[in-house]
Amino acid sequence: MKNIKISSFVLVLIMVFFILHFMGYSVVSKHVTSDHEKNTKILFYEIKNHTSNLLLKLLNEHYMQKELLKNKHKIVLEYMNSHDLNVSLAEIHKKINEGETRKPYHIYITDKNLVIKNSTYKNDIGFDLSFAKSHFDKNQRENIIGCSAPIREKISKNFLSFTDSYLSKEGDDKQAILQVSYTYSETEKEIHALQELLKQYPSIKDIKVYSISSSGFVYEIVLQESDVSYKPTIQSLFISKEKARLLGKKLLYGDFEEEIFIQEDTNYRLLYMAANSHVNKDMKIIYSVLLDESDFYARLKALDMLIILISILGAIGIFVMIKLRSKEVRLSDQDTFVQSAMHEIKTPLSIITLNNELRQLEQGTDTYSEEIDNALKVLHNSYRSMSYIMQKDQLIYEPEILNLSQIVEQRIAYFQTIAVVNDKKILFDIDSHCMVKISLIELSRLIDNSIYNAIKYSKVGSDIKVIQVNNILSFHNQGDAIENKEKVFHKYFRENTTVGGYGLGLNIIKGIADKYGIGIQLQSDTKSGTTFTYIFKCHSNDISEE
Repeated sequence: MKNIKISSFVLVLIMVFFILHFMGYSVVSKHVTSDHEKNTKILFYEIKNHTSNLLLKLLNEHYMQKELLKNKHKIVLEYMNSHDLNVSLAEIHKKINEGETRKPYHIYITDKNLVIKNSTYKNDIGFDLSFAKSHFDKNQRENIIGCSAPIREKISKNFLSFTDSYLSKEGDDKQAILQVSYTYSETEKEIHALQELLKQYPSIKDIKVYSISSSGFVYEIVLQESDVSYKPTIQSLFISKEKARLLGKKLLYGDFEEEIFIQEDTNYRLLYMAANSHVNKDMKIIYSVLLDESDFYARLKALDMLIILISILGAIGIFVMIKLRSKEVRLSDQDTFVQSAMHEIKTPLSIITLNNELRQLEQGTDTYSEEIDNALKVLHNSYRSMSYIMQKDQLIYEPEILNLSQIVEQRIAYFQTIAVVNDKKILFDIDSHCMVKISLIELSRLIDNSIYNAIKYSKVGSDIKVIQVNNILSFHNQGDAIENKEKVFHKYFRENTTVGGYGLGLNIIKGIADKYGIGIQLQSDTKSGTTFTYIFKCHSNDISEE
């Protein structure tokens, strides 16, 4: 029952661990996700704060320069309405930049297809502005000169604002657009601070700011070029702007919204947050940050793989413990059977022994009484083995100094008649004496079980040899070879099931040998037979140490 309790306890522990494991996984998973969400929002607010410093400077300068920029536009518009579209712009460019050391103003003239054909900024010649035609048309209907919020020019990395209006031309030049740009003052300090922040977070793939006017027009301020791993399409850019416009209507100041999507097997998260402009009350700012979530999902995947691995190991552990417990239950049932058998055997065995002895006293010894006596010896040996098994954990067997050779000779004499009845003979060769420190009961059990096994498993007509040389005692018999030399010492294991027995004898021997440090050697094959050798801790003329 002790083993069953231990196996049951271990099984319960495994199942409790299993339950705690799943609960722990849930807690860890939620913690990892929560921690990631928290860090993401902290990062977003940190980017927003850095960006706000830059944006505040730009919008403040935009607020102060807006009307001046429109006046510059009117000067250029008047000039262009009286000149050809391909006229040199050097003169008018010099005029609008008069008194400006940075020369921040540039001029752009398109053809009727809204493609820039003439400009003081040569890099933009050939640039197609047709994507903004609806905006140009709206300003024309309202009879105003349009003026954009700051926009970052991709090539120069500078921030600019653009005015726009149609030229008052006739014929093919009627639909031409005039733009005048203003390049904002240096913003390197703010840009550098933002770039240093971005270096710390390689997961940031893109940052944009959308300024949304009261009319609903969206100006996109690109603060970071998209990472090469994320390639936005024209359609995605249009959708992004439309999304910003809709969010501008939906989100209140400080509101937060996000999108999660997969592109080319990479997990992305797109974060939006709305803020009111501190410079222009008619303008709302939408901050947009694109994050690569691959590392986060990789951690979740690793966590999932860990839970699967532990779950498999846990399932294997439970399966093994169930099998082990089942085996221990069977062993327990066998122990119960042995205990019951002992109780059942004790009384009739005593009665039979007593009556046989009385019969021999009254009528003398004959063949029948000898047969009965030998059978009783076999039963007594089995009973003593079972009794030892049942009581060895409850009783203390006190060791004493014993003459090994003397005990061996006594036990051989006890089993000699049993061997003869089974048509076998015990031969012994004891040429030395050895004193050992061991309990008499345990030494007798070791010797008795060795002799009885030799008798039981040897061939009919064969000799059983018991040899003692100094501290080495061996038992040899001729019979079937033992195949499982390690397992044969296990409790209740019986390699040869055709011969009766409980599978306890060798297990008892192994327990006694381990207790007293007695070495065991087993040699067994079909040709040479089987030899059990015991090496005691003693020598011929002295007493063994504990």
